[in-house]
Amino acid sequence: MRVTRVALVLVACVTPWLVPTVARAQAIPGSGRFSLFYDWAERETEDGLKTDFSQLIGTLTLASERDSDSLFEYALDLRYATYPDTEGRDDRVSVYDAWIGFHTRNDRFRLRVGQMWLHELGGLASVGGAHAELRLDPSKAGRWRFGLFGGLEPKILDAGYVDEITKGGVYTALDGDHGRRHVLGWVLIRNDELTERSVVVFNNFIPIASKFFVYQAMEYELESADGLVDSRVTYFFANLRWRVTPKLDLQGTYHYGRSINARSITDDILLGRPIDPGTLEGLLFESGRMRIMYRPWKFLRLWAGYGEDRNNRGDDWYGRTQAGVSFVDPFGWGTSLTASMSRIDRETGSYDSKYVSLSQSIGRSVWLSLDYITSLSVYRYRQSDGGFLVVTPESERWALSATVNISRTFSLLLSGEFMDHEDFEEYRALTGITVRF
Repeated sequence: MRVTRVALVLVACVTPWLVPTVARAQAIPGSGRFSLFYDWAERETEDGLKTDFSQLIGTLTLASERDSDSLFEYALDLRYATYPDTEGRDDRVSVYDAWIGFHTRNDRFRLRVGQMWLHELGGLASVGGAHAELRLDPSKAGRWRFGLFGGLEPKILDAGYVDEITKGGVYTALDGDHGRRHVLGWVLIRNDELTERSVVVFNNFIPIASKFFVYQAMEYELESADGLVDSRVTYFFANLRWRVTPKLDLQGTYHYGRSINARSITDDILLGRPIDPGTLEGLLFESGRMRIMYRPWKFLRLWAGYGEDRNNRGDDWYGRTQAGVSFVDPFGWGTSLTASMSRIDRETGSYDSKYVSLSQSIGRSVWLSLDYITSLSVYRYRQSDGGFLVVTPESERWALSATVNISRTFSLLLSGEFMDHEDFEEYRALTGITVRF
């Protein structure tokens, strides 16, 4: 298995130079990105125990051009992680897209085979199999699309597929101008002979005159894992934004259920590493908030809001008052400052969560950022129910990062941070390079 994964890394390193050549030979233009990162951390607990952690991460994305005259298309999006100085952790290969496809010249019909993520259906739409889509004549019936898919259930944290699990589904979508979209779908997940999940998926985005926007997403469970009918809403999200005047915005959000951004925070979740509150907003079990934003001048933004949250199922509701200010390059020097504070009121007491970010751009090539965050949170992952959220008010983090765009092809990332947690102190460094082609 380790030899196979090393081979995959070699393929990932060589592919950025081979694929464009092959694509040109087949008259299928495309573009891609390859990144390599090294992450190191040292942690010291209250009793003086020191531990080191390091990982080497490679990512590769490739995609054919959507407006190509060719009838063939492809996409590849994968991630490889190895832990050179850490014992007891296996290398990981995560595959998000790895498919080839065909579409007719008028783009009315397309067929894809491989592993893919169907964005119309949200978090349920990762599948290894086949996907077909039919588009009606937009001049007669609007931009209607009808799709169906079926195959195996990909693993979340590694390459391969879950044993005995199959999935399939259908959807219909209506696309409009300015990003308008309505999607209704159904996803069936089977565990051998048992129905694990039967879910209706709905989402839409409605822009009205560039002043009012509505986005909604919902998952409605038709059947539970034990085969009994247990219809209920398992996930719902709504975001409404109204530009009252060119200077005044009102926004309201509500969500129910878990929404894990596993792609960007998987390692931190598995390590039990604290994460800043902004990253974990989607991990709250239920939340409802209102916010008002005012822009008295082009460079200044002021906002304030109030909401009530629940971290986990069964927790009590608690209030959250937020306020913030942002200066976006007020003097033309490339300097920006953002500061915000949240006051969280619980039955056990109240505490503040602070965030300050100072950034500086140097020309068009260099961007520097200094960030300070308090009241971090830890997400404890559990296979059975997704996990639970633990808030640690007595924690803070300083972070300094730099992004250098050497050219349109190459960019560098350098980052260092210090974390003072209630149980330990941690130093961390991250370096990386990205190649675009």
